[in-house]
Amino acid sequence: MKIGYRRRLADLAGGLRTQREFAKHERLPWDDLGLYQQRRLESVVRHAAVHSPYYRERLAGVVDGGPVELSRLPTIEKSEMMEHFDRLVTDGRLRRDALLEWVEGLNRDELYLDRYRVMTTSGSSGRKGLFVFDRSGWQAIIAQFLRYSEMSGVRPRLPRRLRVAAVIGPSPMHMSRQVSTSISVGIHRVLTLSVTQPVEQLVEHLNRFRPDFLAAYPSMATRLAEEQLAGRLRLTLGGMSTSSELRTAEMTGRMLEAFGVHPFDLYATTEGLWGCECEHHRGIHLFEDFTLLENVDGAGRPVPAGEAGTRLLVTSLHNLVQPIIRLELPDAVTIDPEPCQCGRTLIRTRAVEGRTDDVLYLPARRGGEVMVHPLQFGVVTRDRGVREFQVIQDREGVRILVVASPAADDGLDRRLRQAVSGKLAKLGVREPRVSVERRAELARSAGGKMQLVVADPGTRTAFHG
Repeated sequence: MKIGYRRRLADLAGGLRTQREFAKHERLPWDDLGLYQQRRLESVVRHAAVHSPYYRERLAGVVDGGPVELSRLPTIEKSEMMEHFDRLVTDGRLRRDALLEWVEGLNRDELYLDRYRVMTTSGSSGRKGLFVFDRSGWQAIIAQFLRYSEMSGVRPRLPRRLRVAAVIGPSPMHMSRQVSTSISVGIHRVLTLSVTQPVEQLVEHLNRFRPDFLAAYPSMATRLAEEQLAGRLRLTLGGMSTSSELRTAEMTGRMLEAFGVHPFDLYATTEGLWGCECEHHRGIHLFEDFTLLENVDGAGRPVPAGEAGTRLLVTSLHNLVQPIIRLELPDAVTIDPEPCQCGRTLIRTRAVEGRTDDVLYLPARRGGEVMVHPLQFGVVTRDRGVREFQVIQDREGVRILVVASPAADDGLDRRLRQAVSGKLAKLGVREPRVSVERRAELARSAGGKMQLVVADPGTRTAFHG
């Protein structure tokens, strides 16, 4: 069923009601928020144990008449969730193969069985994920969008609609595009553009639309900042945000220089975990009243606040049709133990440091390995001759693929080799091997994202002979 105006308006109204109700959670004492989380956890887990054949088996002997203990519940990986999808969902009409076939033929906003929103994600690992939301679950997603919008400081001012431009992935089944389409009604007017469009087209559309707020991947937002500084793009923004890719401090500085507003960092997963920076820009507040999260190390042990974890375990408190209980996400975060100046008590990350899959391991001078986080390559974006870049690790070392700006001079390659080699040497890497290769453009994923760092798993064996 194609989703009509009235349905979208009703979903937006439901999201507004949910956000108003949940706004009080943002500053609740932790114990009070914990009581709410426990009530929702009990509801979701017991619903799954009754209505999901998969969880009926997995939770047998773990969930009984007593309180549900999160730490006792089994964890699950995305690949496992997809393998057992047909038995995991709570509506027996949902079948993975049929859903994937259905979404492949979509080119507009539609519901499956006149009831469910369906979206896919490939992720940086390339493993396709499939996620389904019923109406109440989707309204919870809209509520999270509205919270992020409010935290970003740009609100509709009636009677004028808020104009939002979203430069995002091309797939109609990606969450960012479905949210954009869903909220483009009533108080919002959303222009959705594909990150894969030629930048000249993007500039033309944006100049004509004149958005109040711009949302884009960091790589594209930096590219648009260059167009703004050159005078071809002429936007007067009240705010902007970036998401889905790592954003370096140098990228942030370029956007601030071009648009005169500090970009907010949005963290949003199709699995349901969202978060956003507040006005102080000192980490991302995670919306833990919608999705429980556990920060754990490589062995699955809880990581104390202030220490870096290697992955997250997420439990959706609102998705009843596809129960997501302690699902592993390979995102490395550090929870800040200090309270935020804004007064919100939602936990706050010092940084979402990216996927553990994106970390490079290079040979150390003193033996062993040096773990090199993608943000260390921010030195590349300091050079104004760089428009876009990507780091490739292979058996020959580290290759920096660069799309150069028109103003780049002949010394660009040498400067980048020296900058990256110097950074790696400072980190303790033994004899850094760095090369620079120019490209007309860089490859993006099916979702339109730019993976800043690509590591060949075989390199760790090669480096150690």
